[in-house]
Amino acid sequence: MINIQKRLNELNIQFELLGEIRDGETSKTYLGKFENKKAIFKLFNLKNLNMKTNRYLDLTITNQLIKNNLFPKILFLSKEHDLLIYEYISSSKRLSLRPKFIKQIGIKLSKAHSIKLPNQYISFKSQLNNYEKILLEHPKRNIVKKAIKLFKDIPEDKSDLVFSHNDLNPTNILFNNDDVYFIDWEYASINSRYYDLSKIINSYNLNILDINNFFVHYGLDTDNNTFKIINYWNLLDKYLELIWSLVINKIYCNYFSINFIENLEAKIEVLETKLDNKGYK
Repeated sequence: MINIQKRLNELNIQFELLGEIRDGETSKTYLGKFENKKAIFKLFNLKNLNMKTNRYLDLTITNQLIKNNLFPKILFLSKEHDLLIYEYISSSKRLSLRPKFIKQIGIKLSKAHSIKLPNQYISFKSQLNNYEKILLEHPKRNIVKKAIKLFKDIPEDKSDLVFSHNDLNPTNILFNNDDVYFIDWEYASINSRYYDLSKIINSYNLNILDINNFFVHYGLDTDNNTFKIINYWNLLDKYLELIWSLVINKIYCNYFSINFIENLEAKIEVLETKLDNKGYK
């Protein structure tokens, strides 16, 4: 905790660090106290990574997220020190979801997707293009080209382009009593609503009854095309996981093992075969 302790000491704030929660690829998260209140301290480390991320969301967006109880209250923010401190919310981990939580996620995600954005907000396409630049000389650079082609091939309606979280895995969803919060908005962008929807469906392995419950409370009318698009985004998500792993390995010298990379490639092959068999391509 030496690095964050040093940065915090440079600031005129009252704090106490209680322990490290997570040491991620691009940030470290700590539990602590800020002005005697329990808080989460997030220290970003993207100096070696030319990434288009939204570590610090536009204030108009942040205010909307907090107003709709989508994100905890921000207590302190310093771009100079790559530091974000926000209110601690106790949360229970859930690897499976009961109907009431599926309902809450649907309602909250619909609110998130209704956030009003400033002009010229970052797009998901620009994020993909940036990955392509980073891996331009990489032996597996064609993987990015395949992902971009898949992205272009996915049926899209302009009405489906929303403010998307883009990383709604279980570690970024907090369950507090009967409420739900979404954290870690670094990779948010304008994107298809179906990416967040598919991420939640596959992360929690929802069955058809759960999916219908989820869509009803999200406010989405479904048809056969809906599930087709969900399957496309599920495949693209695996491509993105692989691409992200390659990017991190380039910066941090084999952060992810060869077996991990090969396992992702195998999953992509299986999903592509399923899509082919269903006649989606």
